[in-house]
Amino acid sequence: MALVSVLMPVFNAETCVKESVQSVLNQTLQDFELIVVDDASTDNSLKSLSSFTDSRIKILSLQENLGIAGALNTGFAEASGKYILRMDADDVALPMRFERQVEYMETNPNIGLSGTLVEYFDGTLFNSPVENAYLKPSLLLDCPFAHPSVIIRKEVMDKYGLVFSGYLEDYQLWMNLSRITDFGLLPEVLLKYRQSENQFTAQNFEKRRKEANKLRVQFAGFWLKRELTEEEKSIVSVGPSGQNQNLQEVGDLCMEFLRKDPWDCDNEVRRVVKKLFLRNFYRSSKDIRTSIQILKNGFLTVKERLDLIKKSHYALFE
Repeated sequence: MALVSVLMPVFNAETCVKESVQSVLNQTLQDFELIVVDDASTDNSLKSLSSFTDSRIKILSLQENLGIAGALNTGFAEASGKYILRMDADDVALPMRFERQVEYMETNPNIGLSGTLVEYFDGTLFNSPVENAYLKPSLLLDCPFAHPSVIIRKEVMDKYGLVFSGYLEDYQLWMNLSRITDFGLLPEVLLKYRQSENQFTAQNFEKRRKEANKLRVQFAGFWLKRELTEEEKSIVSVGPSGQNQNLQEVGDLCMEFLRKDPWDCDNEVRRVVKKLFLRNFYRSSKDIRTSIQILKNGFLTVKERLDLIKKSHYALFE
């Protein structure tokens, strides 16, 4: 039984999958199994993979395209490691990645899910270091981890019967895990992330936006321990600019998030709440009431309130 089971779904990745697999084989920590799941590729991905003879590589070939969640669950069913480590077929793991992530998890047994910093191939950072306490409340806004950078304690998923599901399989899983285990972020760049054009088609973007908004509403309900009104659902969702959002209602909801903080991490929750308010401020139509609505929000500093009032005034006279 390997210490680490690496899950790598593959779909039409013939141009880069060999580089990705080689980066796994080049790891300083060698106690792993690499489970590659070819999701019914129509290119030469399988042919590219056949050049590897390492016995730790297990190639599963699907006859029907199941999507990333289905491919991951197929691989997960075959995994025997203590840890599940994600890897995408077009990314490159830096040589110390497995060693550093396993060391982090071994040192922090309370953490069931953690990620790392990631950078694009041009050296630009994909994400930024944050305090661990910020990770769970930030689920209200966005997915806090780069999916191919994560490591998961397998026993946690097994105990609660968790699997990958939905169109945003990572965001959904992190929300489920947030209720049962601690999160961590290793502040080191350990993965090179490739941004491909087919990840961001207009059709996919709209599907992802709708699914993400649905998950944000669910998470807000968990946080507040109640159902949200239609107006509140609009507040926590990401939508088009120019909406007639009542900033007083936004502020009231933000205050409720602060009062019902289930993690007892005031500073980090306050950061999330401010971002939620600002997201709504910038997409809302401005009118004469805006300044009064801004002034009433005690979670903003005096300077922050004054800056927003100035911006709302500029918007009125544009």
